[in-house]
Amino acid sequence: MEFRLSPEEENLRKVVEDFVRDELIWLEAEFANAPDIFEGSRWKSRVKSSQDPEINKYVDIMADLEKKAAAKGLWYLDVPKEYGGMQVSNVAMIAITEELEKTSVPFELGNHVSNILYSCNGEQIDKYLWPCIRGEKTSAFGLSEPASGADPSMMQTTAVPDGDEFIINGTKMFPTFADVADFVQLFARLPGTTGRDGVTCFLIDTGTPGYRVVRSIATIAGTEPCELIFENCRVAKSQVLGEVGKGWALNQAWLGARRFQVGIRAHGKSQRVLRVVRELVRHEPKAAEQSADRIGHFLGEIEALRTLTYLGAWKADEKMDVRSEAANVKLFATELLHRITDFAMEVCGQSALRKNHVLARTFRHARATRIVEGPSEIQRHIIQRALFREGVGLLELP
Repeated sequence: MEFRLSPEEENLRKVVEDFVRDELIWLEAEFANAPDIFEGSRWKSRVKSSQDPEINKYVDIMADLEKKAAAKGLWYLDVPKEYGGMQVSNVAMIAITEELEKTSVPFELGNHVSNILYSCNGEQIDKYLWPCIRGEKTSAFGLSEPASGADPSMMQTTAVPDGDEFIINGTKMFPTFADVADFVQLFARLPGTTGRDGVTCFLIDTGTPGYRVVRSIATIAGTEPCELIFENCRVAKSQVLGEVGKGWALNQAWLGARRFQVGIRAHGKSQRVLRVVRELVRHEPKAAEQSADRIGHFLGEIEALRTLTYLGAWKADEKMDVRSEAANVKLFATELLHRITDFAMEVCGQSALRKNHVLARTFRHARATRIVEGPSEIQRHIIQRALFREGVGLLELP
């Protein structure tokens, strides 16, 4: 196993390191009370039509940062070379994200492009993929449903073939920012199929007859997922992403790729939380003595998380099956961040309960990350399934 970056990737990491130090760190005070919507790059969907002066102030700051980053060649990093990107390795992207997570300013390098959109073909490339790469369009991910909960294989939304079209009926819950996205990546199943069979992914434009956003739902994490209803929504067969009946693999590819990023982001957030604790106990010897053992234990776990994340990214670069590693990272990262933040709030006391306190804000996001993109119980199920698939002999049981 080799986690070291190539000379070119190391130079890129250093450029990001300098950018974080010179352009982002000093903005932390400015973003301390920013609206929760500024979390990663998905804020672009929500704020693009905002008339709120407070929001637009931060939009202008972000736009200026984007120009500076692009001028340094820090854009389109994970975009394939055939689309004008740098196509850096998974390990390099983890290293770059690790640098970005050294600051609390929620800035990402590049526009949010769902990795499964690279399965676009024909007219789909110009209609959906290129506009997302350029930042002209945003998408939502329509997978979860009211009845299926955390198990998407139980989805009930159907796509019935009808000539050159499919007729889609069903309800989707919690796709983020679907009310302001330009299109949705919608998963539905063919009639007469169950489980993972027959699942198909469609690209459906906002405003398509029969597709409507019922409501947006305010959450403790500041995001606003939506409820979507499809009533006899007719979609041309040309809107199928990938192959008919092969959508489950796209769903797995989307989730797997994102979980390693979840790991390194939790790593950075955990370190920042412990720095808050350090400042709190610096002038309180008794609190420092009581916290020392737990802080030491957490530091060990944080380093283990970093290693586990890099391992998963390296395996992904080697084209290995990383389903189990992705589940391990998602579970360990989100549970660890939640425990560390909970500990920090205990140390801080009542002042940490203030809604705009850095720990309260982190706690809300930490709790949410244990649920979104696959809750902890589902990750445990995936890990257990992998264990028994490979054989209990791994445990050297009699």
